[in-house]
Amino acid sequence: MNAPRAAAGGRFNRLVMRLLKIGIVSGLLLVLLAESMSSLPDERPPYVSWVSWVQMATALFAIGVYTYYRPGRKRWIAAAALASLAATGLDAVYDQGEVRGVGTAELLSLGLLMLFAVRHWDAAPGRWVAFATGAAVMTIGSRLFVIEGAAVGGTALILMAMLSVIGFGAYLRSMDKLRRETQEEVRRAERLELAREMHDFVAHHVTGMVVLAQAGQVAATDPLKSFADIEEAGLAALASMRRMVRMLRDDDAAGGVNPLGDLSQIEDLVDRFTREGMDASCFISPELAGAVAPEIAATAHRVVREALTNVRKHARGATRVRVVVAAAGGQGVEVSVRDDGRAARSRLGREPLAESGGGLGLVGLRERVEAVGGQLRAQVRPEGGWETAAWLPRAVAEVRADAAGS
Repeated sequence: MNAPRAAAGGRFNRLVMRLLKIGIVSGLLLVLLAESMSSLPDERPPYVSWVSWVQMATALFAIGVYTYYRPGRKRWIAAAALASLAATGLDAVYDQGEVRGVGTAELLSLGLLMLFAVRHWDAAPGRWVAFATGAAVMTIGSRLFVIEGAAVGGTALILMAMLSVIGFGAYLRSMDKLRRETQEEVRRAERLELAREMHDFVAHHVTGMVVLAQAGQVAATDPLKSFADIEEAGLAALASMRRMVRMLRDDDAAGGVNPLGDLSQIEDLVDRFTREGMDASCFISPELAGAVAPEIAATAHRVVREALTNVRKHARGATRVRVVVAAAGGQGVEVSVRDDGRAARSRLGREPLAESGGGLGLVGLRERVEAVGGQLRAQVRPEGGWETAAWLPRAVAEVRADAAGS
């Protein structure tokens, strides 16, 4: 019950944010249109000057960067800031006479981009992007405050607004850090609790089996009776293990947190990866909801987690990552993670790290995928970048039970 409600809440939040962005972009475009056509009685409108057209193009570029900005695309913020500085320099070199410069919509757009630059402070290409954006915001006033005596007050207002934006961006950055630390603490607590549970019931039942085996060796009892008692203790241990695994898979247990991972948590995994500065997107086929066995969902989650970890460690120069979990035929699931980076080289500098045997994580991942009846491939993409893909059955393969028994 909690999972559908949380999914509906997530969709509603995304819809609200999308509508808010549409409203902001529409307002910026209206401001740009009004600014380019308005003028005082003794002035000519800005659209009569070619310099103003350059400034309008710069404003449209800044609005476009804000519209399509995603975490990991901070280079576009740098491009918008440098373009704004160039437009301001052009306005200073070429005197437009009685024509006022254009820059209000651009100023507002750069202020919004300043928020992202501070929030993603450490993301590529570096912290200098925030300083360049701040410089563009502060110097853009030279185009706007042409009336005598307005420059000082207007610059002070811009400075106060920019400091507010910087403070809010720093607050969002601290909240992102706190969220990551909280998630790590929850995972650590889950692992410790799982270790304690495993120790308690395994030690209890295995100790009982050992005692029964020892008693059967020294006591004058029927060996079949001793074997039956050991079998009963072993079945009790298996039943206890099944109860614990069932509890871990229950959506309502432990506040709905599944330490094994499932399809619903893949999107959160990609979102955390995105907040760390990479441009990552995720698509999960809606028809897979409730149609995949828990072990398969946990394996798909493990594939995505391992692939994203490899991208962070080994994909040099990667700027985009695409995660897709889609139905493959009637009984299969295709999980793929693709990036546009260059594979890290081994120490000998001859072959990619994953091909030289250094990727031990892929070895364990392949074993896990094959254990549920799936197939894994990790290879260089012809168009560049790396792909980690797995085909998984929607239900656990029956051969897995035979393999486990052997």
